[in-house]
Amino acid sequence: MENIIIDNISLMLLIPLWIFLIIMCGRFFSVYVNEKIIYLLTLVSSAFGIFTSLASIAHLKTAVEWVQPFIKIENYIIDIGLRADKLSLILALILFIISFAVQLYSIYNLKDEKKKYRFFALLNLFNFGMGSVLFSPNLIQMYVFWELTGIISYLLIGFEYSNPIKSDASKRVFIINRIGDTALIGGIILVQYFMYSYAQNHNFVSLALDDMNAISTLTLAYAPYEVFIGICFLFIIAAAVKSAQFPFYTWLQDAMEARLPVSALLHSATLVVLGVYLIIRLMPFFTLNQHLMKIVLVLGVLTTLVCSILASIEIHPKKILAYSTSANLGLMFAALGLESIKAAIILLVVHAFIKSMLFILIPDNKKISYTSLVLMVVGALSLAGLILSGVGAKEIIYTTFGMDKILGYIFLFAVFVSAYYIARFVFITIKECEYKKSFGLTEISSLILIFMNVLLYVFLRGTYHISEPIVAAFGGILLAILLYKKGLLEKLSTTPKIAEKLNNQIIPKIFEYTANCLNIIETRLFGNYKPILCISKLCVKTSNWIEENIMNKSVGITSDTSKLLSETDKRLQSGNIQNYNAYGFIIITAIITLVIISYTFIIGQIE
Repeated sequence: MENIIIDNISLMLLIPLWIFLIIMCGRFFSVYVNEKIIYLLTLVSSAFGIFTSLASIAHLKTAVEWVQPFIKIENYIIDIGLRADKLSLILALILFIISFAVQLYSIYNLKDEKKKYRFFALLNLFNFGMGSVLFSPNLIQMYVFWELTGIISYLLIGFEYSNPIKSDASKRVFIINRIGDTALIGGIILVQYFMYSYAQNHNFVSLALDDMNAISTLTLAYAPYEVFIGICFLFIIAAAVKSAQFPFYTWLQDAMEARLPVSALLHSATLVVLGVYLIIRLMPFFTLNQHLMKIVLVLGVLTTLVCSILASIEIHPKKILAYSTSANLGLMFAALGLESIKAAIILLVVHAFIKSMLFILIPDNKKISYTSLVLMVVGALSLAGLILSGVGAKEIIYTTFGMDKILGYIFLFAVFVSAYYIARFVFITIKECEYKKSFGLTEISSLILIFMNVLLYVFLRGTYHISEPIVAAFGGILLAILLYKKGLLEKLSTTPKIAEKLNNQIIPKIFEYTANCLNIIETRLFGNYKPILCISKLCVKTSNWIEENIMNKSVGITSDTSKLLSETDKRLQSGNIQNYNAYGFIIITAIITLVIISYTFIIGQIE
């Protein structure tokens, strides 16, 4: 059974890669590929991923793994392969279900796009990269595909590269994500160094996920305490950047320049959860020091509060959902900081299906069907925590936070604000829309995701009890309705200028002033300050004198001495036996003289 699971997972990853190559090679070699064939292959690939993930979850009892040495230099060995457990399979199932719905929606959304073939090729490549991250057996392989997903997201955000706004946004997203990627590879290299230098088991060099408990303990034992904390900080930064946590959440706003299918797939449920996934995989590192867990907790709480407030004053529907995504990911970080992995995963799954559905339902041309309107309201109420699986997710998180009164109050406030801004999102979205009677791929895609929402509600029933969060959610909804009826939502929408000035004016000016100060120090202090220049010239002159009078002359003296000795030796070798006897007599006489002098000196010292 283990071999069957591994074989099916390898097919699940390779089929999207194969479809990507078919599409791109076909276009490269000017081979006509029918659009319907592209759609069919793409949807079949995601459907196969769904079926394989479900079957593997049903039959998997313990983690299965297949690895093969890839790089071997003496004791330095890096493995590649596949590893599957319940967590990776659950996230893979979410990935392929949402991918199927988004791909179906993309057929409608890109119907007038000339280069839709490239878009669908990138969607398939993203499935391959994302799945490869989830099923990587070690951190090295995970990092490789982590980078691949970042590159694909850059290409998808900048799909309409002729548009300078979208092109620049994709570049900003790519650059900010490089911060997290650099932090991740830095932490990996440092851990590898200690494993290679000190660990007796050189298999630890690959940083296998199965060995993470031993690797974290050995790193703490071998590395200086400050270095160990630094390594953990690097991992936290990598996760925070990828999951758009404070203060790196701004990249997710830039990513909203992408087309709706990209936001529905990458920036609501799949790519952004890799930070949460990384924290879970590296939990053995963080649990060795409770201060690290508190940092994760505080980071999550701070992100939730900041992004919830920003979402409540934003006016652009996609950016409201982007702030909401960061806020909910902050709740997942906070749950992980409290060591409640189960609560974080439940919220992750519930949030994924709801948020991707809401992105799909945003009207792209100011027209919305009655079915889409109903589904949007249902999704908003579920995200607020009033109906379906949203209720269970919020209650389970509150059970985790409720152990501390302050955290409990913070969570209730976050639920209140969340319900307010999601109701505000609905009002802003539908206010200027025209209603139409239609039922197409948008509605079908949304129904698939709402069906998953209902299934999760059935699955979670009985695992929670209705309590304070639902009251807080009602309060937020009622406040939004009241302000809407009084026409105050429009007036409150001017307050995003505060956040806009902070992100676009104040913070850039701080960086500008810092850069100017550094420039002044470099040009005026170090470049024109005479004592420093004199010291620099003195050092240069001193080094030149040493080179000319000591280094070069010593080489010349050595060469001349060698020549003199060789010439003297040549002269001594005359071939006359009498001269050789004289040389021998002189040498023996000198040796006897030195022996007598040494003996006399030693006897004198003893007496």
